[in-house]
Amino acid sequence: MRADVEVEFSRGACPIHVFGDQNDRDLPIVLMFMDAFGPRNALFSVAESVAAQGYRVLLPDLFYEHRPYRSLDPQSLFSGGEDRQRLGILLGTLTQQAVDEDVAALLAYCQGQLDDGVPLAAIGYCMGGRYALTAATLSANVAVVASFHASTLAPEEGDSPHRRLAGVKARIYIGVAGIDPSFGAEEEGRLAKALREAGTDHIIETYAGVAHGFVMADLPVYNVEGAARHLLRLNELLRFGLLHSS
Repeated sequence: MRADVEVEFSRGACPIHVFGDQNDRDLPIVLMFMDAFGPRNALFSVAESVAAQGYRVLLPDLFYEHRPYRSLDPQSLFSGGEDRQRLGILLGTLTQQAVDEDVAALLAYCQGQLDDGVPLAAIGYCMGGRYALTAATLSANVAVVASFHASTLAPEEGDSPHRRLAGVKARIYIGVAGIDPSFGAEEEGRLAKALREAGTDHIIETYAGVAHGFVMADLPVYNVEGAARHLLRLNELLRFGLLHSS
């Protein structure tokens, strides 16, 4: 079951799709940060699977400042069509400062929905991975972070959450697509080094043979086995991390 709310973020009202019993303040909240194709049925299906395990899931539309906008077409984007240019426009405003502001606003909203001591988790896909990692650097209440086929997690230059991991207590899981030109070995090495130096509890796991975007059922790179494995890992991480922290 899905409901929708709007929350004021720094650049306007952000629609948030919510799953699970939103009235139970004792249920941990899982923040789900979208991939570049935005909120849609394939992503809702993942959110519903997570909520069914006994959590509240909040899925914000990270392109909210561009509303109304036409949804991106996977075929057009993967083939290099006009939607690739449109994606560049949508992503162009999402600097790390903008990510920080949006995540901070979402965390503030969540605190009003939780009883004291109830933890949060943050999971992200593709572009959403950076948001999930940012959440852990902004709030000690984020107990679990999971990122799948993400990019821009540890850029060589500029501000980035991987530079702020000192003191982060969240358990961090990074699921890397084995075929992913947007997240190469050098960036993975920078992220691994930052996690080690910060003493962060973390796992970096490669999903060999699958491509960037493999989790989402509406993408041509969807991989059934990889998607099932991701959900298994995610459920294990949430069950252990959220129960252990509460």
